[in-house]
Amino acid sequence: MIQINNLTIRYDHSVILEDTSFNFPSQGLVCLLGASGSGKSTLLNMIAGFDSNYSGDITACGTSISKMNADELCAYRRENIGFIFQNYHLLRGYTVIENILLACELNTASEEENRENAKELLNKLGLSQKTNEKIENLSGGQKQRVAIARALISNPRIILADEPTGALDRKNSNEIMELLKEISKERLVIVITHDQKICSFADKVIHIEKGKIIAKDTESHTEIASDHKLSLNNAIKISAFKRGLKNFKVNITRYMAVSLAISIGILVFMLSLSSGNIMDKNISDFQDKNTAFNNGYIKGEDDGKVIELLKSDKRIENVYYQYKITDVTLRIGDKTEALVEKYPMAKATEKMSYGAMPKTGEKEIALSPSLAKKFENDISSLIGKEVTLNYGAKEYTLTISGIFNEGYDDFFVSSDIEEKFYQNVEKEKNYSISYDVKIFEDIVSVSQMLTNKKIDSKTAVKEVEVLQNTFNNLSRLFLIVSILILAIGLFISSVLLIKLQNLRYKEIGLLSALGYNKGTIRKIIVSENLLLATMSAVSQAVLIGCMYLVGMIFSLAMIITPLQIVLSILSTGSVVIVISVIASYKLISTEPAVALRK
Repeated sequence: MIQINNLTIRYDHSVILEDTSFNFPSQGLVCLLGASGSGKSTLLNMIAGFDSNYSGDITACGTSISKMNADELCAYRRENIGFIFQNYHLLRGYTVIENILLACELNTASEEENRENAKELLNKLGLSQKTNEKIENLSGGQKQRVAIARALISNPRIILADEPTGALDRKNSNEIMELLKEISKERLVIVITHDQKICSFADKVIHIEKGKIIAKDTESHTEIASDHKLSLNNAIKISAFKRGLKNFKVNITRYMAVSLAISIGILVFMLSLSSGNIMDKNISDFQDKNTAFNNGYIKGEDDGKVIELLKSDKRIENVYYQYKITDVTLRIGDKTEALVEKYPMAKATEKMSYGAMPKTGEKEIALSPSLAKKFENDISSLIGKEVTLNYGAKEYTLTISGIFNEGYDDFFVSSDIEEKFYQNVEKEKNYSISYDVKIFEDIVSVSQMLTNKKIDSKTAVKEVEVLQNTFNNLSRLFLIVSILILAIGLFISSVLLIKLQNLRYKEIGLLSALGYNKGTIRKIIVSENLLLATMSAVSQAVLIGCMYLVGMIFSLAMIITPLQIVLSILSTGSVVIVISVIASYKLISTEPAVALRK
């Protein structure tokens, strides 16, 4: 059945087997006896096709397996070998019959035929009442019987049993060995053991001593010639997604924990972004309410050079000369007040008592307290009321936007209205120049430019510089906190996902032993990763919805843009896929024998 010819294998410069040969019988129970580290498992791994890093040759049914590639070795195991392990290697969460059917999922028989064969085996092994029982509910002896049924379901010619009684008491050990003895009447059963009592069931006992395989017959056994040929049929195609979905359901609790950890981490990051968005909105609101900060005022006559400089700067708008005006009247209701003359003044340096300075395009006016009192004792009540302003031959209807803190009668109007005051001014020397910086962030740089050109401009540059530094520091703080929170969430998620994947080494080793090639195993894991990514994305969407609901119930301010919501959901799924790929790479690439030992 199995011939070993001139076999030599070394590990870390230590010789395990050296130029040894041995012929296993076509059937019967062979015990491979020896202490730990003697090379028993190494020999079994080579016979199973787990390890090809040796010199010499191993043939099974007249066919050499030494030069087979990985896929051919998978077919060799799937069609010809059944495995029984010390720790059973049954999949938790699966039923008894599901564990057994896993071993014949790739064969050419129909699912109904495989299921009937599995039930028949369970009946023979005394487990017919446990067919649909979850594997974790069985005793040790029952689990090993299920493992035997799994090993026999594809009717292999060779059974490899690695310490099959190591986890059992004597009674169960004897029962399992009696089963294996019965099974060995029709096939070859090789049992690794360190228990001398087990050898009493063997037809042949072999030892590994000084790198050689030495045999001792325990009873007379007639070798039966066999014309059985090694079967290397191609596996049928299975749905990797279906298998991945089954594994996903079995591990749903763990996957939910990973999904929630990732989703919560990104959700907290989103809350941090929301806080940053709220801060940005407050900054924006502040800038909108304090548009006077954008205004600049240059007092004195100009020969045209300064105004041309301002107009040529793309950061500046609403540039115009200002003049002294006379005979201005304001009317609110039935009260009218006249100003004999009005001089242009700097808006940016004025402090507001109530409201805000007029905004360009809004047809607004701000009054000084002394002027406001002439219309209403409670000057704050004037905010929002209409004023009719008459100058020259024109009448303007304006809304009071604020009260600025000045001790004499004065007012400010929005730049577009003021510019209209001066449209018909001719042959007069300008009193000053007014301009507006387009965006808040350019105020400091524009003021610095004018200072460098020795142009004295009255602006709120000092206040703006302080505010900008504060805004920038807050933005950096929120960014750092957000990144830190995200990093912690990703770290926890990575640890959970890697830990979850590390629990699956034996499962991957088992699938390899049952004849699943790496391509199929990779597809199964990818399917699970995609399902986890989908679950995490859905969890993220649900958590965001709950967050908004809580915000509405408790009146909590939250600002998250639709783009940020979409990106957070997509990034949750993407992060899961990336971490899963990294975590599963080592898992998939691990050799079956190594995976089974983990």
